[in-house]
Amino acid sequence: MRVRRLIRDTAAAQRIKQLHGGECQLCGLRLLGPDGRPYCEGAHIRPLGKPHHGPDVEPNILCLCPNCHVRLDMGAVTLDDGGNVIPRAPLSDVRLLPQLTMREGHYVHPDYLRYHREYWERQGRETR
Repeated sequence: MRVRRLIRDTAAAQRIKQLHGGECQLCGLRLLGPDGRPYCEGAHIRPLGKPHHGPDVEPNILCLCPNCHVRLDMGAVTLDDGGNVIPRAPLSDVRLLPQLTMREGHYVHPDYLRYHREYWERQGRETR
């Protein structure tokens, strides 16, 4: 049996998470563990692997809480090229920020935002 795995640049995700101090760029939550350290996830805007072939680079990574990571991955939220948050599904009283929080030293490339948004727009049309 052969297993194929993507090699991720954990240093890139770590740097983005540190730049944001563990604070979610979509909702502002800073989830602390019992040790007092923040828990957050490095989320790829244009996913890695087939069929997306997104790159594992800092301009394609966001610092998100686990719930917002899932929201991004399932297309429940997208972003316009300027980082404005676009909810695409009911959020059950969750308050998202109107715009992606950015920090100096973290540039998010609009091509990845556009790819993500257009991919989920196509998925919505195909299911109707």
